[in-house]
Amino acid sequence: MENNNKIFIYLLVIFFAAFIGSGIFLLTSNKKTTNNEQAVSTSTIQQKNVIFPTSMPTKGFINLENNSTVNVNKVGSPVELNLLVDSNGENVTAFDTVISYDQVSFDFVSSDSVNPNFKVYSYKRDNRLTLTVVKTGQNDIGTIFKGEVIIKLVFQPGVKGNFTFAVLSSYGKETTKFVNEKTEIIYPGTNELKVIVN
Repeated sequence: MENNNKIFIYLLVIFFAAFIGSGIFLLTSNKKTTNNEQAVSTSTIQQKNVIFPTSMPTKGFINLENNSTVNVNKVGSPVELNLLVDSNGENVTAFDTVISYDQVSFDFVSSDSVNPNFKVYSYKRDNRLTLTVVKTGQNDIGTIFKGEVIIKLVFQPGVKGNFTFAVLSSYGKETTKFVNEKTEIIYPGTNELKVIVN
């Protein structure tokens, strides 16, 4: 009987040792899995932040032109620019335009819609002007722009020099784009305009 008790105690000690050993093994292997999972998730997050620029196909254009009959503008006299729009046969209900310019040398004065069927909203931001042009709800007639002036812009120069105004295809999350009657987004071509102030 004593012999059976000794065997039982030995088996019980071996069982507890195996139980404790497997518990330690599971705890250490669980920590390694957690570290690997964190490494994988960090790597995934880093890959999502990488942005690869791609060129967008363009259709039509939104361009700037100098409204002045003289090539050289004077300090203190307003610089008037036109926004020419061609939608390349698309029926446009709205469009956004991002314009970069030197805000230290020029003050933005105003933006006015030449077309009574559209209203312009201007937002002055760091180093750029964003225009949102929306068709008014009172007119259901389709609008296809054919290289016509839609917006008149006025800037006040403060210093002499050569400056560049540019319609940007994009700046951060903002883009220059048309929206047609089917709410499809169309990206137009853009341009730069040199302005001389004496």
